[in-house]
Amino acid sequence: MTRQPVLWLSTLLGAALVCAACAEAALERLGLADIQPLSVAFVVHGQDDDPFWQEVRAGAEDAAQAFDASLSWQSSAQTEERVRMVDTALAQGFDVVVVTLSDPPGMERIVREAVVRGALVYVINEGVQYATGFGADAFFGMVETVAGLAAGERLAEAGATKFLCVLHEAGNRGLVERCEQAEFRIGEMIRLLVDPRRGSSVEARVAESLTKDPEIDAVLTSDGSRIAGPATAAIDRFRAEGRVILHAAFGVDELVLRGIEDDSILFAVDEQPWLQGYLPVAYAQLKRYSARTRGDELASVMLQWAEAGGVLLGPGFVDRRNVEQVRSSGAVAVGAWWLDQS
Repeated sequence: MTRQPVLWLSTLLGAALVCAACAEAALERLGLADIQPLSVAFVVHGQDDDPFWQEVRAGAEDAAQAFDASLSWQSSAQTEERVRMVDTALAQGFDVVVVTLSDPPGMERIVREAVVRGALVYVINEGVQYATGFGADAFFGMVETVAGLAAGERLAEAGATKFLCVLHEAGNRGLVERCEQAEFRIGEMIRLLVDPRRGSSVEARVAESLTKDPEIDAVLTSDGSRIAGPATAAIDRFRAEGRVILHAAFGVDELVLRGIEDDSILFAVDEQPWLQGYLPVAYAQLKRYSARTRGDELASVMLQWAEAGGVLLGPGFVDRRNVEQVRSSGAVAVGAWWLDQS
């Protein structure tokens, strides 16, 4: 699956299906003006106060409005609680269940059971290597191993030899994979788990790690500005003393963009959270009425890609070469974009 088609898909979605004011005309064009309501339950590991997951939820809500779907959104960091939530959604008769696989072994049984019980099951954000094997219909998100390797390679090319990888969720396999794959390219890693809800603590703990190990010359953060902000504050204290420390961030938001512009952040990795919420709802209705949409180029591409296992939405990179393009497009606000700087 190449990056150019994803750019094309995102552009067409933004032009034809995303805008609420355009939804009626878009469905008319697709022959879906009289579609029946669809019920979709999202059960994710991300917390409701996390800006990333707020963006995912916004995409899901926009798609629900455009494609006449009733939406349930639930989240929990605890695998057992997510299993219970999915089981409840199935008992309530939801047509579509959308889950994340931050803990694949813990979610496998309920995902397989949902398929057996007749629900359309999609995986978003994490778990691409498990999704179809568990019986899910498709995956929408980023391959964490690829993203980690690419981020590590960019840092290594910039001179990194030992990096601090800052994690914000315990037990999240995808975050660990990012760090481990980046280590393959850089060579040496120190891992640090922090709580993003305690910014001052994040800053203090990053500073402590940099103090303890003067050989650390790069920091890789996740969770956008919630981690990148306090990490930058800590890094800048050492930079002021002449120490060279690179900083790269997973997640794109206004603070991260400003960091790229003022050179405090070397680059950011994007995985289009808005589309992670939007595409499962849109695709479920397109699949449901595929006989009607046959011949429409956009619908056909979406169906072909998702039926092949999913749509990859990252890693996309934002750095000094394209940050102005990202900002001028307004893309960060809606997430429907893709930039290839490879």
